[in-house]
Amino acid sequence: MLSTPPSQQQEAILELTNASKMVVEGVGRRYPAFLDLSLKIYPGERLGIFGVNAYEARTLVACLSGVEPLDQGQFEQRGSVSWPLGENDAFSGKLSGYANARFAAEVYSNSGRISEDLRLIQGLAGVDDHVFHSPLGDWPGQLKDALKLALPLPFDFDVVVVGQIGSDWDHRDRLPESELIRQYFERWIDGSTLLIAANGQSDLALDYCDVGLAIVNARVIYRGDPEVCLQLVREERARQRLQRREQVDKRKAKLEVVKLEEDSDSEDAGDL
Repeated sequence: MLSTPPSQQQEAILELTNASKMVVEGVGRRYPAFLDLSLKIYPGERLGIFGVNAYEARTLVACLSGVEPLDQGQFEQRGSVSWPLGENDAFSGKLSGYANARFAAEVYSNSGRISEDLRLIQGLAGVDDHVFHSPLGDWPGQLKDALKLALPLPFDFDVVVVGQIGSDWDHRDRLPESELIRQYFERWIDGSTLLIAANGQSDLALDYCDVGLAIVNARVIYRGDPEVCLQLVREERARQRLQRREQVDKRKAKLEVVKLEEDSDSEDAGDL
């Protein structure tokens, strides 16, 4: 499902200028997600972001949605932007699913539509009244994931952002319980700018995106055909795996040499 290519004579709806973001993991471990990146995304564009490492694509998507701040550079939003679909960490497990949904509806629903939007969210999540009004922490994981997918669908955004929708919802799967969400998702993105973090869900990005962005070593190396982006990051991933394997083999060889030398020294000492 491809959209009409946007006109780049329009003003960009999202724009990064000389932007950088580091990912912190554990104690003292920092990785660049992207460095000195200048990027314009135009109204109506459907962009899949492919990274060699998942954190590159997901971090860029999080920054473009406004969920994560930049470390350096400038970011301009010229329209309303959704949070990353499937990655709502703002849920409170102590509150009911209804209360979590109500909070979002109070912020994003159009005037007079809160009750209608809440009914739609409940129906898309596939839960009855008892579950919907139970603490979210008591919900099975699959139902929580369904609520994450259903929650933003009633609301209008100029830019729709897809984070990680997870393996529980495969848009190719024709299961009855997922078909309704899929239908609303396609209506939701119709006419909107779309961003998808493609790592782990490349089929989704290939089906819905016209343009791809390939990130290698925190730099954008290509913007164009999503199939080409996928191939580029796969090739780089394979090259890095081979490089790591060669490094491990070299270390093993050095250790074997050291062990042989130690064994030889021990034999010489025994002869004395």
